[in-house]
Amino acid sequence: MPEVVHALLRAAHIVFGMGGFLLGAFAIFLPKFGRNSRWHRLIGRGYTVSMVGMGLLSLPLSLRQGNWLLLTIGVLILFWVLGGWGALRRSLRARSEGQAEAAGLWLRRHINLMGSSYIAAWTAFLVNVQPLGDGAVLFALYIAVPSIVGSVAIGQAMARQARPRRVLNAAVE
Repeated sequence: MPEVVHALLRAAHIVFGMGGFLLGAFAIFLPKFGRNSRWHRLIGRGYTVSMVGMGLLSLPLSLRQGNWLLLTIGVLILFWVLGGWGALRRSLRARSEGQAEAAGLWLRRHINLMGSSYIAAWTAFLVNVQPLGDGAVLFALYIAVPSIVGSVAIGQAMARQARPRRVLNAAVE
């Protein structure tokens, strides 16, 4: 791949990645249900586009570097973000068909997959940039910290998602 093409792909990859990091942070903290949920949906769409763009561009960039770890993370990001989008579509369809249990299951999958894509993006960034330096211990931290923090956040999001559903379902019955 010519150097100019590589530089353009890398610049676009960085722009998509920065967009994904910012939009993902907003999506995490915005309300998912109710009157203000439209912001979560709008920002979530932007996050999905950013992550797909970043993930697709990571493939030729990691192949050029011969970096199989980053290639694997790029493929996983694509799988998780597209799977999360599909899970949300299925959740909405199940909800519209009155299948509350299936809708909840698909919504939990959406949370898990989108959260996993965000964890993977941070892991790839830290592994690639190595902001604190290199070495085996730091490399392990670059992988472990996003996984631990992200897993806790995913668990909290799932717990928040489950609470209103029980109250809503009890009020309906």
